[in-house]
Amino acid sequence: MNSIAFQPHESARFADAALKKSIGAMDRAQQCAVLWFGDIMRRRLYRELGYSSINQYARVELEFSKTRTGDFVQLARRLETLPEVRGAIASGDLGYTKAREIVKVASPENETGWVAAARESSRRELEKKVAVAKGRARRKASPDQVELIPSDHSVSTPPASVPVRLSVEMTPAQFARYEALLEKLHRKGPVGGRAEMILDALAHLVEAREKAPRGAFGGRPPYQIHVHQCPDCHQVTTPTSKGELAVEKEVAEAMKCDAEVARPGRRNTATIPPATRRLVLARDRHTCRTPGCGHTRFLEVHHLKPRAQGGNNHAENLVTLCSTCHRLWHEKPRSMAGMAGG
Repeated sequence: MNSIAFQPHESARFADAALKKSIGAMDRAQQCAVLWFGDIMRRRLYRELGYSSINQYARVELEFSKTRTGDFVQLARRLETLPEVRGAIASGDLGYTKAREIVKVASPENETGWVAAARESSRRELEKKVAVAKGRARRKASPDQVELIPSDHSVSTPPASVPVRLSVEMTPAQFARYEALLEKLHRKGPVGGRAEMILDALAHLVEAREKAPRGAFGGRPPYQIHVHQCPDCHQVTTPTSKGELAVEKEVAEAMKCDAEVARPGRRNTATIPPATRRLVLARDRHTCRTPGCGHTRFLEVHHLKPRAQGGNNHAENLVTLCSTCHRLWHEKPRSMAGMAGG
């Protein structure tokens, strides 16, 4: 379905038909956009394009607002758990507007019913059914599945008590840091379940950031784990409960930018003097300088010109990056002209 090019002074019936046809074409285009967006997000293709996150890619390359990016990310993630809904979108059987509506209440158990309800209902009717379903789900916190739409399609919600599973991927260096923090926490006394422990840690971090003056965090490098580099093969590893894990080359290179180095018989030295590090973080307003990123946590300082190539620790050769962007810069180097000094 293609839209009709705008032509002024047409009749009411022609204008009405042209508008409806254009809206249909727009809906189909949005369907394709969501599927392409989901593919780039699922396969992390944004990294091949030089971006550390799907959010950064969307803001820079697609010029999406924060709200629109969130809408696309949420819909793409929901479609990953709803294969029938996703298939209906891909085949053109289910429009973008209806799909965005039913993913609010659909689950793997009831998506067949919701797809059927979307096919048989107008957009306005579907919105009412979804509103009713959401209202009943809020009122009935029952361990049994509840029929939410009185139809033959058995559209229902999953049990209200089903927990949400959070899966986190870590690099070997991040996993070693996680274990070190966990061990330190256990030494200080009993801790609760893993979920509560993570929530408590986040709460304390938020409180500390709110109470501390800006710039209080930044004197020491971010890497507080032990890594070892073989003097012969130069392989970098880190000890964990799963044994010695190899650290990726780009992460090892990022560590060399901003870390404390221990050599036998010599004092530990920082690759960047603490005073210089604080100066660079303050200059960059404690914010990652990668275009489109703007993260203010897990910050590291990067050498624009590598020290191996004659780069120095002068502030004009240093820039603040978040850990994810820092790793990506070492993985896929690109021009950073004009990033420092602002």
